[in-house]
Amino acid sequence: MGALANETMIKLLVITSLIFFYISGFCQYPFIIHARSTTLKGKEMYFNIFNNTDITALQIDSAVFKDGYLQIKGEMHQQSSFANFTVKDKKKYISADFIVQLGNNNVNLELVEGVEQPLKLISDAKDNLISDEISNLYYQGIKAWKLDSTEQPTSEMITALLDQQRSYLERYPNDFGSVLILYRLGRSDFSSEFAQRILKTLKTFSDSIKNVTLAKELYNEKTALIQHYQSSRIGNSVLKFSVKDVNNKLFKIDELKGYNYVIAFSATWCGPCQKQLPKLKALYERYKGKGLKVVYFNIDDDVVRWRNHVRKNKLNWINVSERLKPIESKIEKLFGVYAIPVYFLVNKKGIIIYNSSEIDRELDQLETYIKKMIK
Repeated sequence: MGALANETMIKLLVITSLIFFYISGFCQYPFIIHARSTTLKGKEMYFNIFNNTDITALQIDSAVFKDGYLQIKGEMHQQSSFANFTVKDKKKYISADFIVQLGNNNVNLELVEGVEQPLKLISDAKDNLISDEISNLYYQGIKAWKLDSTEQPTSEMITALLDQQRSYLERYPNDFGSVLILYRLGRSDFSSEFAQRILKTLKTFSDSIKNVTLAKELYNEKTALIQHYQSSRIGNSVLKFSVKDVNNKLFKIDELKGYNYVIAFSATWCGPCQKQLPKLKALYERYKGKGLKVVYFNIDDDVVRWRNHVRKNKLNWINVSERLKPIESKIEKLFGVYAIPVYFLVNKKGIIIYNSSEIDRELDQLETYIKKMIK
């Protein structure tokens, strides 16, 4: 599953060892962690519980091991939650991820020299044992690729590994940890195909697990994702939306009725988007005299950076934004856009004739389709 904490997240609310702390805003599922160690005496430990969606720490606290033991109490809003312990050792932060489960959790933490993951954590929580098995599949998969330091795994490799982890969870249909991990896996691949396989695995879980809130959220999210992909496929009418432009004026997509146009989903922070920007500008200059319009949709809540970007790059087309973070964007998701850049071509009849995520992820065929559309 990988380390989930980093130095920027460690903003401390100091507590002493053997202290009980309570996580505000949680009120249903109490837990107690009994942590023991023979190698962390005097070390300050940071404990984090994370949300399910964007791996944001809901609570960050610290405690110091005394006499090889510390105890943590709290309450969660669900039966289990992702968490980790982090410690600073030799000027580096190292962490160990685990799942906190309802009730008592016995955890052993040890520093181990000369290994890839020097902070070793063992927990007796059933959900954590499932998570460990999934993590082992991950590391075994990486080793099986036998990539050298200069090679990167292909998207097909990663998809196959995620699929292996997903299907493995079907062995544990009665455990909340299965839906918790499945939800996390679903945040790693937003393709329609993987969403369908997530729903397939969810269907194998017991009724008691399928009826928990997180399982229902997962079902609704993946069902909506599939529907959004379908609605933005080639041959469908473009979705109706309205959004404010860079001058804070309301823009409605209906204003482009009778025009050929591009909808480009992009962001100022997106490297591949900026790499493609000169190409799109050149195409716009080449075909705007033939009536081509461009709606450049920025997915970012930093309005100042966006406006500077528009001005610096002399983007003289229609610049719009919801002024929201990617995770909060509604229009982006309505178009089935979960990775950018994505371009759509819409003809004068309002029909989508090109969707880069569907047929042309590298945007190599964009001009060919523009020529066909204009003709």
